[in-house]
Amino acid sequence: MKEKTIIRWGKYRWPIEGFFKTAKHQFSLHRFGQKTLLGVYRWLILSFLSYMLAYWVYLHNSNFDDLDWYDSAQKALVLLLPHILLLSLLKKLKLLNPWFYEHGLELCLVRCKM
Repeated sequence: MKEKTIIRWGKYRWPIEGFFKTAKHQFSLHRFGQKTLLGVYRWLILSFLSYMLAYWVYLHNSNFDDLDWYDSAQKALVLLLPHILLLSLLKKLKLLNPWFYEHGLELCLVRCKM
């Protein structure tokens, strides 16, 4: 192999290595097992979603000076987790509507902006 080929491949490899290091350490994905093909697929999907959410938060904050993956991941967690938990709770309450009616109760959900 020629020296230029090795250098070119090395330049392509470093961003990929950086992605895997970020995915494992900043998003705590080093805890997921990757022993089966399905486990590898799940890990890749979770890594991609974590990466995209953190990058979206980074772009949303309009702070283009320095990209800190840990900070972006923490902000994504703070911004998105309450919404996900609230939507999950509302879905469960909607499923309980027939039970409320059986017991003479009515569940009324009203949206408000904060």
